[in-house]
Parts: sequence; C-alpha cells; structure tokens
Amino acid sequence: MKVAQVLSDLTSLRVCDQKAALDLVSARPSTTSTSAGSVEAVRQHTAALLAGTKDDNDPDLQRAKDLVELHYAVKVKHLSKGTGEVEADESLEDARHAVKVAMEEMMDV
Repeated sequence: MKVAQVLSDLTSLRVCDQKAALDLVSARPSTTSTSAGSVEAVRQHTAALLAGTKDDNDPDLQRAKDLVELHYAVKVKHLSKGTGEVEADESLEDARHAVKVAMEEMMDV
C-alpha cells in the first residue's frame, strides 16, 4: 500500500510546477490513523488548505488538487463498506497480497 501511496504522490507532483508542488506537499498533513473519520478529516483539511492557495488560475495546481480529491475518494471507497467500520474489501486485499508477492520475488532476484 505504501508503494501505491508514493506513486500517487509522485504523479500529483509531476503535473505541477515547482512552486505548486511545494504548496501541495506542505498542504498534506501526515496521518497514522486509517479510520474513515480520519480519512474524511484529512480530505477536508487538505481541501481547505489547497483552496487557500494563491494560484487559483494555475491549471497544473488544479490538476494536482483534482488528483488529491480523487485519491481520497478512492481511498474512502476501499476502506469503508458502509458499516462505519474501516475494512479493506476483498479485491483490495487480493491486490495487496499480489503486490507483496511480486515485491518479495523482486527482492529474491
């Protein structure tokens, strides 16, 4: 899961110019909790910070903002099954296992 998060972050930063990328990085708080409430709180906090940036007309920054919103929407969908409890769905668990196996195979080579 960490690899996917890093790739998502790199993609977000690649579509921005340097100043916009720095604004985006400084606007994303770190979180250690994976509860649905904290994910929503981080999304709202990030959206509020990004909404306050001065480069509202910067298309690269707007694309990065859209990627951040999409990232959190997908993350929340995969974490919550509608019960209020945080659980990864079966397909996500299978994907995580496949990535883990692939990473282990790469490390053995």
